[in-house]
Amino acid sequence: MPRTASSRATRRRPPSRVPNYGSAGRMMRALVALLRSPHGRELGALADELSISRKTAERYAKVMIQEVPAPDGLPLIELVKSNGRPLLRLRGLAGGVDSNTYQAASVFFALAALRVLQGTVLHESASEVWEKYLEKLPSDTRRGLENVERKFFYVPFAAKDYSRLESHMDTILRSVLKPERLEIDYRHPNGRRSRHRFEPYTIVLYRDALYLLGLSHRHRNPIYLAVDRVESVRRTGERFVVPPGYSPRRLTADVPGIWSGPEVTVSLRLRGRAEEQIPERLIHPSQTFTPLHGGGTLLRLDVRGWQELAWWILSWGPDVEVLEPKDLREFVRRSVTAAAALYAR
Repeated sequence: MPRTASSRATRRRPPSRVPNYGSAGRMMRALVALLRSPHGRELGALADELSISRKTAERYAKVMIQEVPAPDGLPLIELVKSNGRPLLRLRGLAGGVDSNTYQAASVFFALAALRVLQGTVLHESASEVWEKYLEKLPSDTRRGLENVERKFFYVPFAAKDYSRLESHMDTILRSVLKPERLEIDYRHPNGRRSRHRFEPYTIVLYRDALYLLGLSHRHRNPIYLAVDRVESVRRTGERFVVPPGYSPRRLTADVPGIWSGPEVTVSLRLRGRAEEQIPERLIHPSQTFTPLHGGGTLLRLDVRGWQELAWWILSWGPDVEVLEPKDLREFVRRSVTAAAALYAR
């Protein structure tokens, strides 16, 4: 039987391709992941999460950028570099918070911590930067930041007043950036005065107070000077070189705060509200919590210096008991005894 053209065409037609619902599902999962992460997802991490290859993740990203528009007609998703790595993130969310607004709010919240420095050049400079930053944002983003000061708020506790030290702050800041040696007249907590030829390495904000970390001619190692105790400061015009191995992070490693001391293991018995609340916080990277027979929890820390821990322990009253070291236990015992005697009069 002779074959017609129609039958030959029918034979040559390839079989219909089965739709790949798995790829579509994974792409939807990728989009949902981005909607839940306004700060973005690294492309490699997204590939691992979806159990796909890096090349497939790049293909998904390309499709989403080309095919998923925002209300303004531009792509909803963008591919950028973050620390040298490809980052997939939202350019804007329909009816929600776009990535510009999210980032700007984060910047505002970070700057809010500088309220403690109100009246100083640091606070004024940060406020000026924020105003310039706002001016460059799209109008939609600025609208999303209306009343941002009511949505993100920082409350300082027992903050010091630096408004009277504006000229000191300007001199210190310039010398840290230059870097340039300073001549500092300093008042210690006990009233003693000292003069330092000082190499300012770092300005440190700690517990709502400013400290100048650097090297004094009176000490072999870097020290902290509380900025509010600087009575006079003068630029010497002498340049210095920060040691290549210097790192403020290294100086504060294993230190519960900024004041260091000998290496020691601290063991504390937690009860009551301390047992409930302290495990929710990171007191020190070495901390471990172990339930104790008969009730309570054992907290162990390997630290350099216990001086700042002592005042924190005293703030918990009877809910924290020092088990070791002996000198810390004795310090807390004497402090509690003296306080009890004061109130027993």
